[in-house]
Amino acid sequence: MARPPDKPAPLAGVGPHATVTNVTNLADPSASVPTRPVRLAPKSGRAEMRSDGAIVLTSTAPLAPYPQSWNAKIEQWAQEAPSRVFLTESDGAGGRRTITYAETLAAVESIGEGLLNLGLNAETPLAVLAENSIECALITLAAMWVGVPASPVSPPYALKATDFTKLSGVFAALQPGAIYVADGARYGAAIQAAAPVDAVIISGRAPIPGRETIALTDLRNSTPSARTAKANAAVTGDTIAKILFTSGSSGAPKPVILPHGMLAVNRQQCAQAYAFLNDGPPVMVDWLPWHHTFGGNNNLGQILWCGGELHIDDGGPTPAGIGRTVELLRAHPPTFYINTPGAFEALLPYLRNDKHFAQRFFSRLQLLQYGGALLAQHVWRAIDEIAVATTGERILMVSGLGSTECGPTPVQSTWEQHRKPEAGLPLAGVEAKLVPVETTWELRLRGPCVTPGYWRRPDLTAAAFDDEGFFKTGDAVLPLDPEDFSQGLLFDGRISENFKLSSGTWVQAVALRTRLLAALAPLVNDAVITGHNQGQVGAIAFPDMNVARKIASAHTDLTDEEVLAAPALRDWVQTRVSTLAGSAVGASERIARLALETEAPSFDNGELTDKGAAASRIVLSRRIDVVTALHAVTPPAAIFIA
Repeated sequence: MARPPDKPAPLAGVGPHATVTNVTNLADPSASVPTRPVRLAPKSGRAEMRSDGAIVLTSTAPLAPYPQSWNAKIEQWAQEAPSRVFLTESDGAGGRRTITYAETLAAVESIGEGLLNLGLNAETPLAVLAENSIECALITLAAMWVGVPASPVSPPYALKATDFTKLSGVFAALQPGAIYVADGARYGAAIQAAAPVDAVIISGRAPIPGRETIALTDLRNSTPSARTAKANAAVTGDTIAKILFTSGSSGAPKPVILPHGMLAVNRQQCAQAYAFLNDGPPVMVDWLPWHHTFGGNNNLGQILWCGGELHIDDGGPTPAGIGRTVELLRAHPPTFYINTPGAFEALLPYLRNDKHFAQRFFSRLQLLQYGGALLAQHVWRAIDEIAVATTGERILMVSGLGSTECGPTPVQSTWEQHRKPEAGLPLAGVEAKLVPVETTWELRLRGPCVTPGYWRRPDLTAAAFDDEGFFKTGDAVLPLDPEDFSQGLLFDGRISENFKLSSGTWVQAVALRTRLLAALAPLVNDAVITGHNQGQVGAIAFPDMNVARKIASAHTDLTDEEVLAAPALRDWVQTRVSTLAGSAVGASERIARLALETEAPSFDNGELTDKGAAASRIVLSRRIDVVTALHAVTPPAAIFIA
């Protein structure tokens, strides 16, 4: 890999903001169509080559002054736009409940008073166990308002698990002074099994049998006193706003400390990068859960920061939920749509087959962003094609790289990506150190949007940072231009997921997984790459059984195993696996064996993370028999051999 020049020149400025109307040069016709103009910050990177072999990337853009807490934004918008809608949600009868910024401030002050009356403080966090809702937002923001750390906890730990091991672990690590549940009836069993006996229980709806429960309405009826004002005034940038547990995609969930200043600066950094967000109140429709940093910090936080309007989506990219998502998007066309690759793919049939919906969806859309995983090429191309057919323009699609520990958005692109998995460049105020590791670079980050560590876990904190104070993300990146790293970075997977074959050759697991999913689309939803210390690369793939039945032309009475054994399906898969292998250069890029599994990853078996992705290490551990079969000298007949 070529090294950058000793003193690469920083990029020339092109004014405070750039209007992006770039054109790609890909082979398909839609790729040559310009994107809709959108006001974004220009590419601004500087690369420094160090004598130790590391490269440090920074932004040439200055970080503008900003308030040190989301609290200031609640107050600002309540004063400047009191009647503007902040959040809406389904009322369960076909309508929408709404809350304005003025109503939000009043509720936050009252609930904050109630939390203080319960004795909560900076050392006794509030755990929040609830799906996205107006009440969930209010009690979370109320805790932050009075300096009580709020800790949104994953509802699946309570609702989708048959035991409560993860939930018990979260509560043991957190030691909450109080726990809010959306519904005592639904969450009661989990609270009875896992909640600390001394934690106060607050319920949005219905008490928990056998456990003293305080109604959220009682807290909301509290009258704010001078104590509430004093507690709010004492909040600084260093005060802990949230304790957010990582998704567990690369290990056990870890309690990340998120100070007020960290959450605030990252919203300012993104508002500078996405300059159009400051031109008028952004409108977002979103299902992403607030117990995860993507939905709760990035999306909800950005709407609050910019005084926008968020329509809480109770649907989502599932067969049962996607219809509700479509109708909400139809009713409230977004100006900015940010989501997971799976959600974009779930929208495609509706965008293709419903012209009116496509017209509404794209009508005022300024930017698309994906995150959480890589966007498959066929999905990206389809979105471009539909946008062009509907509007005559493409909508710019961007991505970034982040984590719970980093704001979550320290690295972002604001330019045409040409359908590449670009991570972008550091945002204003962020330093990115790239450390060479075998055939790739490990990304390490330092700056005001990076966590100071983990809640009451000095061991985890010490291990997370290098001797210069850079957070070790574990993400692997590559330069867009090996001669000039200031042009941006490409995502290259996770360092921990890469491995060596028995030949000593490194395998870039995420890159291989991406190519496999593209080759087997739309059949395969997720996959895990295998082959550590083996002679060839293998893969465990998880098919969408509805798609599998269509490919196999299977009768409804066939079992899943019989569907996967159907000649039509096996021929379909074999052709694509062989074609993919034929395009590989070397054993490390060639998936030689493939297993299709009928048992999908789940929360119960620990194989599914909060983001809905397979946790590779746990999959490989639980399915060691499949791994053994994949790499046997004579594999079973069910294994596909390229």
